[in-house]
Amino acid sequence: MMNEMFRFRKPDGGQAFYQKERRTTAFIAIFILILIFDTIVLRTIDPERLIEPDETSKDWSIEVSVFEQTKTVSEELSANQMIQTSIDLALSQQEYLQSVSITIQCSDEDEPGEAFSDEINARSDLSAVDGMPADKDESGSCLEGTEDDLVLTWTFLDASSVELNQTDKTQSEVLQLFESGKIGTGTWNAEIELQVVTAGGITAIDNGEQVTVTWTISTFEIDLNSN
Repeated sequence: MMNEMFRFRKPDGGQAFYQKERRTTAFIAIFILILIFDTIVLRTIDPERLIEPDETSKDWSIEVSVFEQTKTVSEELSANQMIQTSIDLALSQQEYLQSVSITIQCSDEDEPGEAFSDEINARSDLSAVDGMPADKDESGSCLEGTEDDLVLTWTFLDASSVELNQTDKTQSEVLQLFESGKIGTGTWNAEIELQVVTAGGITAIDNGEQVTVTWTISTFEIDLNSN
């Protein structure tokens, strides 16, 4: 009776095996999660964001590289018809926005005489643009032989307005000089309407024009070098 009360069980070999197997499975699962984290998360982080800015006051020289992106749409418009056009604007970490412009061309080569040039009305919708730039609503005449009949321009930061040699400034202070070039991202929308002007309302003589709209986005990148 006493022997039965104080009998000790020997460890179950099968149970120990399963415990070891569970530990191995858990180790493999953790290893896989680390690989996934490295592949998906770490490789999407911009390494430059991990580098602390140089907060020591120094003399700096700035190199500027300017780039242009264009988008053109061209349609044959009759009286009171319009082109609706848009362009998406995004900036990388190193990019700054210099300006956005819309150039409209519509040479009136079938006008019946002087003072009968067709007209274009251009209206922007910038409600989806960061920084809330002001909308424009302007008109122009389709003059024969002219290169650009109407140009709408929004200027954010003229790269040439910043002195390229800065003295006794930290890196953050230099970058702040370009802060106004970090807005303007989003979708830019515009509509261009043609108004046919003809003698006595006779549209058979002058019934429409080829209207060409070109978006131009000017951006730049900077490279800072401490002296």
